Amino acid sequence: MFYSCAAVMSPPGGPKDDIPPELVQVTPPNGTIKFSGGRVELLFSEYIDENTVNRAIKVFPQLSEELDIIYKGKRLFVDFPNSLYPDQTYILSIDRNLSDEQRIKLTNNMQIAFSTGNQIDQGSISGKVYYSKPSSLNLWKIQNKLDSVDYFQKKPDYVIDTSDDGKFNFKFLSKGKYRIVAVDKILSGIPIVQDKINYGLSWYPIIDLTENDSHTGLNIRIPDQIGGLKIIGAESLQGSWGTISFSGSIKEIFNKIPIKIIKEDSSSIKFDIFKDINDESKIHFRLDDSLDDFISVQTLGLKKNNINIVSPGMIKVKMKSITDTTELSITQPYENYIQIIESEKILPLEINFSTQVQLNTTKDIFKLVEDSTIVSFDIELYTPLSVKLIPKNNWKPKAKYTLFINRSGVVPIFGQSFKDSLLSISIKTSGFKKYGKLKVQTSFDSEKKIIAELAGMKKELPILRSLVNSDGIIELKQIPEGNYSLMFFQDTNDDMQYSYGVINPYYQPEWFHFYSDTVKVRANWEIELDQLNLKMDN
Repeated sequence: MFYSCAAVMSPPGGPKDDIPPELVQVTPPNGTIKFSGGRVELLFSEYIDENTVNRAIKVFPQLSEELDIIYKGKRLFVDFPNSLYPDQTYILSIDRNLSDEQRIKLTNNMQIAFSTGNQIDQGSISGKVYYSKPSSLNLWKIQNKLDSVDYFQKKPDYVIDTSDDGKFNFKFLSKGKYRIVAVDKILSGIPIVQDKINYGLSWYPIIDLTENDSHTGLNIRIPDQIGGLKIIGAESLQGSWGTISFSGSIKEIFNKIPIKIIKEDSSSIKFDIFKDINDESKIHFRLDDSLDDFISVQTLGLKKNNINIVSPGMIKVKMKSITDTTELSITQPYENYIQIIESEKILPLEINFSTQVQLNTTKDIFKLVEDSTIVSFDIELYTPLSVKLIPKNNWKPKAKYTLFINRSGVVPIFGQSFKDSLLSISIKTSGFKKYGKLKVQTSFDSEKKIIAELAGMKKELPILRSLVNSDGIIELKQIPEGNYSLMFFQDTNDDMQYSYGVINPYYQPEWFHFYSDTVKVRANWEIELDQLNLKMDN
């Protein structure tokens, strides 16, 4: 319950205040023993924003009675009930929601301890949460075997926010067994609803604290996406052609997602699928027969080790059979297109069409010329929307090429053919693309399978993964110039992907370790990092 006194306000005027409020005094003081309840006074360096008080101040373990808080400007009075448990350390927690009247928030969480017994418990659990948004930690003290299984279905016993860099430290804990879950900050302090909220687990299933014990280095990752990928849309492009959109990239699992397409009478439809040439979250489907009716696109989902990779889902779409009179066109390469090339491998020229096509193999469809010299190449039909032209000898750097396309060799499935009987497109090649290299020497448990993941900090940079070899060495080549983060993880399920674990039925997340500095890759440079210790107990 919250009370405030009227006419309490800071004096007007003066320079703008950008200094966070500080706790100046606590009465009775932090660490008081034989505490029997009653009033605790908190004195701050500045006037506190009254609207932030109730959300910021909590007592842990949570009390059975409502906490009374009285607001008086710089002073807050917190009234504890008299019905406190004996020999219990209570923590008065002030989180970073508390701000002054200029809306400047506390720099860090504060924890103030009072004990109803003869000593303050000194156990602690600390670590770091890796997440793209502000996060909090929920902590439960486990009382029995059943409690160990369904703990997440009740409110946590302790809650703390992370700092700006993700660090946390639960203090004043008694000995016992604990379970911990990291969550998005806006969902802290409430039961975990599986598959409805983002959460992260520790690779320690249970944290066993002895008296005055400290458990450090407990690191947790929270995924940015809740559960598995989801179907989020479908679109009809023609009576027999459409697209299915997912909530994220399906590049690595394209051929593994179980998909069914059903008519309104519940009968199944035969179809083929192929990748979208521009969007990794989208696939195309092509029905055996054209329809002018609703269909249902379904997936039963995809799991690995009880973890949802793709969530079950269904979406309806109206297929529309229309007469397409649009002329076929080339969307890539366009005139004066620059083909990126590499010295160590031949990169194909991707030729993308505006609609699905078939190639007439009895015709000479493509011709590539460089300075009047005909270039030999192979052609690969990549999807019905694209082909790859692969020169038998590597591209020349900074050279001019001309691509010729014979209209009679490319047959559109929908719409009209090219307007012109022979198309010509001017193409230029870049200089050979330059790359950096990375070599890392590690010490690790040789019986463990450890993966190094180098992830670009900009969207256009790749994610590269490599197995740490038996000598503890990682070598990554062909790395585009840029800034990267470097993470190591134990690949327990052999899928070359980090697994976040599942809360129920419990599946343990994989151990991980982040290299503390940004890896700055420069072209034509090899970076060697100092020996890293990847022992699992660190």
